[in-house]
Amino acid sequence: MRLKWLGPAIVIVGVAVAGAGAYAIVTGRPDPGAVIDRLTVDPQTELVVRAEEGGDRNFVELFERGELKWRALTPAYAGRPGAPGIAWNSVAISVRVLRDGRAEIFALARENAAKLGGFKLAPNKGAAIKSSRGPVTLTDHVRSYELVEGADWHQLVAFDLNTGVGVWRAELSAAAIEDAKITDGAVWVTQNGARRGFSLDDGRERSSTPL
Repeated sequence: MRLKWLGPAIVIVGVAVAGAGAYAIVTGRPDPGAVIDRLTVDPQTELVVRAEEGGDRNFVELFERGELKWRALTPAYAGRPGAPGIAWNSVAISVRVLRDGRAEIFALARENAAKLGGFKLAPNKGAAIKSSRGPVTLTDHVRSYELVEGADWHQLVAFDLNTGVGVWRAELSAAAIEDAKITDGAVWVTQNGARRGFSLDDGRERSSTPL
């Protein structure tokens, strides 16, 4: 599974592999700063996102039973409190980042934070921006569903968390994303009061709206 994360299979949805390397970007021994977000993985496991002291990158930390298991330094985190940019399963933890004006995925091995790989989201679009409204990352812990935003566009991209293989993508309207959630076997996205559903498995648009 790890080899697929490092390979070029992401072309299924047209996203480009950014390459592999060390999981931490270490320059002058950066120090973790204030807590930005916390996510409960299970009753014994928690993910914590921290700022970098004096820098614009971020730290992702995994705690098990209250003890720090590992800490990884990532590019600038694209999530925010209440709208996380992280998805996970037993194999990988994907972190949504913003680097050089592009939305990217930075993937870490859950066991030890080794970098599994990374890829750009929405490479067929212009510069991405950090969302200030609506969700950023949704997950069913099988796939991650990434809502990507630009100045006049939005896109929804799904990829497999076990392999890093892109599954599907859907073009959304330019209107702000008001809400998005996973229910009834689909990702439902609300823009300008209108709701559209996309099947979790293949991204096909649904014709009916759930209650």
